Amino acid sequence: MSTTTGARPRASQRERGRPENEQAVAVPVGHLKARRSPRLVAAGLLVACLGGLGGAMAYQQASHANQVIVVQHTVPRGEVVRQSDLAVVTIGSAPGVHTTPARDLDALIGRRALVDLPAGSLVATESVGEPRLPDGTAQLGLKLAAGRLPVEPLPAGTPVDLVEVTSDKQGVTAATQSSSLVVEARIQTAGQPSPDGSAVVLDVAVPAAQAQRIADLAARDLLVIVRRPGG
Repeated sequence: MSTTTGARPRASQRERGRPENEQAVAVPVGHLKARRSPRLVAAGLLVACLGGLGGAMAYQQASHANQVIVVQHTVPRGEVVRQSDLAVVTIGSAPGVHTTPARDLDALIGRRALVDLPAGSLVATESVGEPRLPDGTAQLGLKLAAGRLPVEPLPAGTPVDLVEVTSDKQGVTAATQSSSLVVEARIQTAGQPSPDGSAVVLDVAVPAAQAQRIADLAARDLLVIVRRPGG
C-alpha cells in the first residue's frame, strides 16, 4: 500500500524571485489598520475651533460696524466747528465710548466746541453745542486795539480782569484812581484779528449788571484785559 504525501504548492514565479523572509511577512492589504496620533487629532480639533471662533468674531465686528465722527484738525474750546475739522470713520463695537453717529455731521457744523477737541479723537455728542452761561452772566463782544490785551493768545475759558483806564491830555492811558472799574470775566471765544487787522475781536462772559458799562468803556477805548494769575 503506497502512502501519498501532500505536495507543497509550488511558489509562483514572482514569489520564487523573492527572498524567503520577504515572502513570510507578506500580509494582505485589507488587514492593515491606520493609526492616528492622539496629539494630531487634538491639534486638528483645536485648529478647527479657533477657526470657527475667529470667523464668529469677524462676523460680529462686521455686523456691529458703526460710522462715527472723528476730529481731523484740533478745535480749541469755544471755537466754531467747521466742515474741514471733522471726518467720518468706521469702528466696531466700542462699549463705554461716547461717539456721535455720522448722520449728525451737518448738525455739528457752525456750533462751538464745549471742550478742547484734539485731532484724532472721537466726537462725543455732548462735546459740541452752544455754551451755556451761568445765571446772572452776559456774553459781550469786544473789539480792542493792540496793547489793550496780552500778546499771548487767550483761549476760551481763560479767567481775566477787565480794567477801566483813562487818558490824560497827552494821550497816555492809565488806570483811574477813584472810580476804576475792575471786573472779573472769562474768555468765551479766543480773540481773532479784525478784518482790517487793527484790532482783536473776542467774546467775554461778564456779570450781567456790569455788561452795559463794560461795553461803553470798550467803545471809547477805555478798557484793557489783564490775564489773571493762574489763568
